[in-house]
Order: sequence, then C-alpha cells, then structure tokens
Amino acid sequence: MTISPEYLSTLRERIDRRLVEVYPHGPRLLAEPINYVLTGGGKRLRPILTMITAEALGTRDDRALHAAVAVEILHNFTLVHDDVMDQDRTRHGQPTVHTRWDEGVAILTGDAMFINALGELQRSSVAVTAMSQAFTKGALAVCEGQALDKEFESRSDVSLEEYRTMIDLKTGYMLGLAAELGALAAGSEPAQVDSVRRFGQLLGRAFQIQDDLLELFSDSGTMGKSLGSDLLADKKTYLVVAALDVAREEVQGALELAKGDLEAGMDVLRDLLQQNGIQAQAEGVVKDTIAQALDELNILGERKQSLVAFSQLVLNRKN
Repeated sequence: MTISPEYLSTLRERIDRRLVEVYPHGPRLLAEPINYVLTGGGKRLRPILTMITAEALGTRDDRALHAAVAVEILHNFTLVHDDVMDQDRTRHGQPTVHTRWDEGVAILTGDAMFINALGELQRSSVAVTAMSQAFTKGALAVCEGQALDKEFESRSDVSLEEYRTMIDLKTGYMLGLAAELGALAAGSEPAQVDSVRRFGQLLGRAFQIQDDLLELFSDSGTMGKSLGSDLLADKKTYLVVAALDVAREEVQGALELAKGDLEAGMDVLRDLLQQNGIQAQAEGVVKDTIAQALDELNILGERKQSLVAFSQLVLNRKN
C-alpha cells in the first residue's frame, strides 16, 4: 500500500487551514511572527501521522485534527527557539524569526506558540485528559533532548548510545507523541496506544539519522535550511560521533577546517565518511530502525498498512 500524493495534499490543506485560524489576531509583533512560522511551509509529517494513525485505528481523521495541529505548533515552537540557540539563519527556505525580527521577538513567539498548542489540544472532543498528559510529557522530553544536544557541543567523547538517547528525546518523542495522540483520538486499547507510540519514536530516531545524512549529503536548496550549521555549532550528529571513533584526528581536522572554510571542511568530512564506511553504516541504521518500528505495528494486523506506507516517506525523503 502507498499513500497517494492527493491524500497527503488533502491532509496538509486541512492542517494548513486550521493553522491559519490558530492566532488570527493580536499585537502585531506577536501575530505576524506566529503566522509567519505557521504558514511558512514544512512537510507536516507529525500532524499527518496523528491523523493517519487515528484513521487506521478506526475513527474519522477529523476527530484528531486539533491534536494534530497541536503537535505541529509544538514542533514549530521548538524550531523557533532552537534556531535562536543555534543561530541558524534559514528555516523552510526563509529567514528564521530571530533573523527577520530579533531574538526577543523569537523567544516571545515561541512562548506564545506553546500556549496556543495547549489551547488547540483543549479543543479536542475526545480523551482530552489523556492527550494533555501525553502532550506535556512529550514537550518536556523534547526540552531534555535539546539540553543534552547543547551539553554535547562541549564534549568530544559522546558515544553513539548517548547520541541515541538524545535524539530519542529530541526527535523520537515528538513523532511518538504524534502517533500516540492519533491512537487516543481513536479510543484505542492501551496496548495499541503503546505500540504506535513506540513505532513513532523509532521512526523519529530513523528520521533524525536521515536528517544527519541530508545535512552533509544534500544541498541547501533541497533542504530549505542552512547546511553545515551543525558542524559550526559543534553538534554531535550520528555521522560525526561514529567517525570520531575510527578517525578522530582526521575528523577533528575537517571540523576545524569547516570553521574557516565551511565548504572545504564539508568536502573533507564527506570523503572521510565515505572512505570509512560511515555513510553506508548510517544508511543501514536508518533502514534497520524503520524495520524495528514496523515490528511494533504487528499488533494492529491489516490496519497497519497506512502506517507502513507512512514510514516509507521517512525512508525515501530528500529533505
């Protein structure tokens, strides 16, 4: 089974229509950046996962719409603040909020977006208490993941296990939350809720490692964001952590070169990753992790097919 482009387009349009309605009025210095972010593009993978999960588990996807939009607002809130912390200048092909306005506006925008996400969740007509508990737990996990990410910037001895812990919190938990909310909207049994949450978390792990690959082996036009910013910020990606284990001095030299000449440093690092089999290793981990995620769906029987198809969007994405 595949998910048709037309169906995905329909879901995105419904999500986008609701996002426009989230904060239509307010002080200009708040309403403008909020709507700039929420209408600025993006794949909408997380809210689409919420709605597909709800439908797969036997309810109309519109019952999950408010929860889906809440997840998307939460995700974008984290990006606004992450961009300030990392000093990224481009997001979804346009200037980041702190670049177009300033850091104070970006912080305020993120704060208001988080509050709007909570408000959107409260509009759900089903399982609001369970959804709210899952939502707050997920939001805290994302903050914990970001804290580890920042901590790792000053360390050169980060292990792959520590890296996985960080991305499971920062990225995996968000996709796990998206699937969990869809299952809760459908009134699913606890075992099914747990299953789709683990599916989403593993999918998120694969998504982040895929993102690490695209950061080096894609281009800014395709990705829609600043490439190489992770290197300049001493971020510990899967590729960097794995490469430091096998060619520490050479990798450190490439990272140092990138700070003076980003393109040259990235070229050297790409060569090292390919020569030492790290790129192929990471690609294999992405595929294996998605396979683990799919195993979590066996409890759903034939109802898993749309979620299986969704996982292929992650495996095959180019940005």
